[in-house]
Amino acid sequence: IYIPLLLGLVALAIFIRYEARHSDPMLPLSLFRSQNFSAGNIATVAIYGGLSVATFLIVITLQQVGGYSALMAGLSMLPISILLFALSSPFGALAGKYGPRFFMAAGPLIAGAGFLLMLRLRIPVHYVSQLLPGVLVFALGLSITVAPLTSAVLGAIDSERAGIASAVNNAVSRIAGLLAIAALGIVTGAELDISGFHRGMVAAAILMIIGGLVSAIGIRNTRH
Repeated sequence: IYIPLLLGLVALAIFIRYEARHSDPMLPLSLFRSQNFSAGNIATVAIYGGLSVATFLIVITLQQVGGYSALMAGLSMLPISILLFALSSPFGALAGKYGPRFFMAAGPLIAGAGFLLMLRLRIPVHYVSQLLPGVLVFALGLSITVAPLTSAVLGAIDSERAGIASAVNNAVSRIAGLLAIAALGIVTGAELDISGFHRGMVAAAILMIIGGLVSAIGIRNTRH
C-alpha cells in the first residue's frame, strides 16, 4: 500500500500548489483562513473517523462474533437513524440561537461515552442489554453534534461559496471514515474478536473526544 499512499500524498501536494496559484481555483484555499471552517474540518476528521470505526465494528462484530444475520446486524443501527431524525433539527435550532461551540464540544464527548459503554459486550452477545444503552447514548451525542457542525462550517463562509464549503466538509468526512476503517486492523488485529472489538471502541471513543476538544478550543460563536 505504500506506493499508492506516496502517490496520493504527492498528488495532494501538487493539487494544493496548483490551486494556490490559479486565478480561479476550484478549491479556494482562502476558505481555510476562517477559524471556524478550519477547526470544524479538523473536528470532522476525528468525529467521522470515530463514527465510521464504531458503526463498522458493531455491525461486523454482531455477525462474526454474535452470530447475528446481516439484516439483524444492520437493524442494530436503526436507533441512531431514529434519534438523528428526531433530534437534529431541535439541536440545530439551539445551535443557531446559542452558537455551535458548546454542542460541538459536548456532543462528541457524549458519543465517546456511548462507545465506552459498549465495552460491556461479552459472549454470548445480547444486543439489548450489552449494546443498546451505548448505541442510544452515542446516537444522542451524534444528534447534538451533526447540525451544529454543519452550521459552524457553512456559517463561517460567505453564502456565495457555501456550496464549495459544504463539498469540502463532505469530502473530509468521507475520507476520514475511509482512512479510519482502513487503519482499523492495526488496533483490532488480524481476526476480530471481543478483545479486538473493545480496542476498536476505545479508539473510536478517543477520536470522538479529540473531536470534542478541537471544537471546544477552535470553534468560536459568532453573532449575526
